[in-house]
Amino acid sequence: MRSLTTVLLVLSCFSCAACSIKSIENDLGLGGKKSVTVAIDPKTQSVVVATTQQFTATVTGSSNTAVAWSVTGTNCSTQDCGSISAAGLYTAPMAVPDPALVTVTATANANSADFATAAVTIIAAPASAMFRGTYTFLLSGSDVEGPLSIGGTLEADGSGQIHNGELRLCRGESRCSDQAFAGTIAPTDANHGTFAADILPASRFTFSPSRNNILTLDLSGARNLRASGILRPNTPPADN
Repeated sequence: MRSLTTVLLVLSCFSCAACSIKSIENDLGLGGKKSVTVAIDPKTQSVVVATTQQFTATVTGSSNTAVAWSVTGTNCSTQDCGSISAAGLYTAPMAVPDPALVTVTATANANSADFATAAVTIIAAPASAMFRGTYTFLLSGSDVEGPLSIGGTLEADGSGQIHNGELRLCRGESRCSDQAFAGTIAPTDANHGTFAADILPASRFTFSPSRNNILTLDLSGARNLRASGILRPNTPPADN
């Protein structure tokens, strides 16, 4: 009788261990039946260049509902396809990539084999919003080196490109440097948008309406660069 009791206890232990292992497999998504699912919203979206789009992900089948966000696409290793934050906020690139379709992916932290994707098409700003003409800008702010001021002019060609840009960066009254630049500009409507200058990598100017045909201008970038000021349109060039 004692031997029978011992056998039953051993079998019971094996059964409990098997249940525990099965439970762990289910939590990790290793069982035969998929237990973790990810849903993304929206699943398809068109996003205007230099604007943002919020994505959300819902994880079921696990107490760990966190996801990792990523952006992929053809030729994204050699061109800007946009970026996405840990909270799912996608920022479109300054220019439409080629091809214009990119993929936003939400991968479950509970199991990297479970994910959901959204198809994102990057589109240009409406033609009516594209800036054309010459503009003057002036900003003041700072970076890791200390206070600075930035001023200059640019010419927008109406197709999203900046030409004949001239920029002066000053640190104090006696430390100024003048540089020519080119770049891209991406208005999202008549008075909102962003532009970038090739001489300020990883930096972005953002403009918005103000008063008397003057736009508010903000600059953020690498090395803790932060500045604010104005962007003023001058008389646009005559059509050829």
